[in-house]
Amino acid sequence: MALTNLLQALAGLGLFLFAMSQLESAARALLAGRAAGWLQQAAGTPVKGVLLGVAVTALMQSSSLVGLLVLALVTVRVLALRHALAIMLGANLGTTMTGWLVTVLGFKLSLGEAGLPLAGLGGLLAIALPEGQRSLGRFVFALGLLLLGLDTMKTAVEVVGTRFDLAVLQGLPPIVYLLVGVGLTALIQSSSASMLISLAALNGGLVSLPEALAFMIGADLGTTSTLLLGSVKGAADKRQVAAFHLLYNVATALLAFLVLLPLWPRLLAALGWNDPLLGLVAFHSTFNLLGVFLFLPWLAPLERGLVRWVGRRARDPDPFEDVDSKAVEPALLVVEQSVARLGETIRRRCLDWPDRGALPAFYRDYEAITDREMRITAYLNRVGQQPLDAGQTARLQRVRQCLSEWVYACKAIKDVVDDLAPLHDSRAPALVALDAALHRGLAAALAHGAALDETAHGRAMAQLTRQAYQAVEAARAEGISVLNLVREIDACGRHWIRGARAGSSI
Repeated sequence: MALTNLLQALAGLGLFLFAMSQLESAARALLAGRAAGWLQQAAGTPVKGVLLGVAVTALMQSSSLVGLLVLALVTVRVLALRHALAIMLGANLGTTMTGWLVTVLGFKLSLGEAGLPLAGLGGLLAIALPEGQRSLGRFVFALGLLLLGLDTMKTAVEVVGTRFDLAVLQGLPPIVYLLVGVGLTALIQSSSASMLISLAALNGGLVSLPEALAFMIGADLGTTSTLLLGSVKGAADKRQVAAFHLLYNVATALLAFLVLLPLWPRLLAALGWNDPLLGLVAFHSTFNLLGVFLFLPWLAPLERGLVRWVGRRARDPDPFEDVDSKAVEPALLVVEQSVARLGETIRRRCLDWPDRGALPAFYRDYEAITDREMRITAYLNRVGQQPLDAGQTARLQRVRQCLSEWVYACKAIKDVVDDLAPLHDSRAPALVALDAALHRGLAAALAHGAALDETAHGRAMAQLTRQAYQAVEAARAEGISVLNLVREIDACGRHWIRGARAGSSI
């Protein structure tokens, strides 16, 4: 019977872990990539960064994913190191929300009976809803499985607790439980699972409150392994964020273990708080909140120290080396940022019409653009080989289209640059006027992008075509094919508008 209960407990844990992964995936799809945008908004104050870190981690149900997103943002230079540190403070606090969710839903409200109906309803919604809304069904399905897993493990551990001789655990110091928490969390890469294990063991009478507290401290410390592994290669910025995360967790672990742990049971008794489960999750939130208050005022000197001791940026980062394509969400973020940066380079190149002397530089720039396109495409292909949800697949397709259209826009200019250069150099009044008119027309298309109606752009180009006919004789005298020039500039604008429309979300 004891073996059956143990297997039941493992089954409950498995359901919980699977449900958490599905909740994370569904939340990611529902957010449609907005988490990265929210993190970028942390450019205000450190307090704002902390609050965003808390909110995004609570929504995404994964501090590890938020940490990897932060590493990606730092790598592509869209997030300053100080703001990244503030977000990581918030992420550590945000991950404690899972403990409250598990405790209230799974152990206090006894919603296990609702798990099966919720899972069934979610499954039906995931099938019946339109393709773009099925993430909601998956989320409900995962929530139902989570409740089932919690209830299954809770029941099994309670039975094991009545049959297990606790004498074998007596005498083990709290440091042993801390080390077990570190090792287990580093192994399974899930602090949520460690939280569930400690709550179930405490609820089933397998461990006392101080032992569960020590285990939870270790579990928090074990979460540092994800960022440490993610920062082994690449830019110094990544290693600085990972070093800070390790420093923070070590400091809060020492604070919790040496100061808060001995006082906590007496504090709960003084407050008349006799519920050990709520005491455990409150302890988890308390020492992380204390860590935020301890570190937040010192972010500036910590940033300087990390830059000095962990290393300065010795080179421009190569995000395709620094961010593994297997980490889909950070990889998509990196490729979106890379395409956006390349788009700005293309826009400037298309508008900066060369004179005859600058033609070699133009061709070198165009070659650099196509080389970058090939690298981005190769990275996109690697990302596309990973398991993607519907939202991620759509983002990948939009990025591909955006990249393709913008490179085609640049190619259109390249194809007529031998006519653009002498037009730009010409002193003939009709050609000077045409050059200025064409530049204004293209600048309007490239400035307004997705907001510009392609038809309106076509009408503007048609008017310029009529002006070009008036300049044909002057152009022929200088060997310039102005009608072909107008057609290619029109094509450049159309490609840019379509690319901007596809990339409007990046």
